[in-house]
Amino acid sequence: MTAPLPPPAAGPDDDQAQQIAFGRCVLALSRTMRTAPLGWGLVAWAAWGRVPQANLLAWLALAATGWLISLGLLALIRREGMNLARHQHWLQAAAAIDGAWWGAVIALLAGNDAALNAFLGAVLCGVAAVNAPVYVTRIHVFYALCAALWLTALTGLLRLPGRAMLDIALGLAVFLGLLCYFMHGVATRVVEGIRLQLANAALTVQLSEALAAMEHQAATDALTGLPNRRSLDQALAAQLALARREGRPLSLLMLDLDRFKAVNDTHGHGVGDAVLRAFAQRVQAQLRPSDVCARYGGEEFVVLLSGTKELLAVDAADRLRRAVADGPLVPGVAITVSVGLATWRDEDAAALLARADAALYAAKRGGRNRVIAG
Repeated sequence: MTAPLPPPAAGPDDDQAQQIAFGRCVLALSRTMRTAPLGWGLVAWAAWGRVPQANLLAWLALAATGWLISLGLLALIRREGMNLARHQHWLQAAAAIDGAWWGAVIALLAGNDAALNAFLGAVLCGVAAVNAPVYVTRIHVFYALCAALWLTALTGLLRLPGRAMLDIALGLAVFLGLLCYFMHGVATRVVEGIRLQLANAALTVQLSEALAAMEHQAATDALTGLPNRRSLDQALAAQLALARREGRPLSLLMLDLDRFKAVNDTHGHGVGDAVLRAFAQRVQAQLRPSDVCARYGGEEFVVLLSGTKELLAVDAADRLRRAVADGPLVPGVAITVSVGLATWRDEDAAALLARADAALYAAKRGGRNRVIAG
C-alpha cells in the first residue's frame, strides 16, 4: 500500500487552498445530499414486508429529519460566505448527522433476515463510497461521517446474534477504515494541487508584471520617463499607416535645447539631467493626450502631432517654444529651444524625420529660440 503524503507546510497559499477546499466540499455535499431520497426509496423497497412497518416509518422519519437539518446547516454555511474558520464545525455536524441517520438503518431495520442484513450493510458501504469523493477536499469531515455511521450502526448490531453482528460490524469497519486510509492520500494530493494552482496563478501574475515592467523599461527613456527612440519608431510607423489609410494630416516637431552643452560644462551633468527632466515635463504639459513626445537622443526630442495640419502645428510648436523660454527649467538655469517642423507629404518615416531635422538646423542657424517649418 502507498503511504499517504505528509501535509504541506502551512503558509498563506495553504490557508487559501484550505479555504477553497472547504468551499468546494460544501457545494459538492449540497448537490449530493439532494439525491438522498433515492437511497431512501431503495431501502424502503428492500425492507418492505421484511421488517415491522413501524420500524421502517420511524427510520424514514429519522432520515428525513436528519436530511433536512443537514441541508439547513449547509444552506446557512453558503449564505454566510463559507468561511473555514467559522463554519468548519457546522460542516462536520452536517456530515455527522448524515452518517448517523444512515447508520440508523441498521439500528431500526436489521434483524433476523440474513439477506436483508447483508443488503443493508452493502447500502452503508455504498453510501460511504459515494460520499468519499464529495469530502475529498475536507477529509476530516469524511472521518466524522464514517464514525457517526459506524457507531450508530453498531448500536443496532448489538441486538443481533453474535456471529451476524460480528460479520457486519467487522466488514463495515474494515471497509470504512480502508476507504478512509486511501482517501486520505487522495485528499492530500487534491489540496496540494489546489495550493499549487494558487502558487502558479500568483507566479503568472508576477511574471506578467515583470514582463510589463521590462517592456516599459525597454520602451521608456530612463532619465526623462518619455518614450525612447524605439517607441518613437513604432508610434511614427502607426501614425503614418493611419495617415495613408485615412488621409489624416500628421505633423512632426524636432526640438533641440539651445546651448545645452554649456549647461553641462558650467553646472555639471547632474544639473543638465535635471534640465532635461524638467524640459520633458514642461513639454508634456502643453500637449494633448493623443500627441507623442519622445526623447530622440541627447538633448533632442520629437513630438508627433496626430491629425494636425501645418498651420496648427506651427502654433503648437511656438506654444512649446514660449513655454520653455518663459522661465528657468531649474533654478538658476534659463534655456531656450529651437524647433524644426515637417508635415507629412506622402513620404516614409526617414524622409519626414530628415525634413524636420533640416528645419531644426535652419532654426539653429537663424539664431535659435525659433520655429522653422520645412
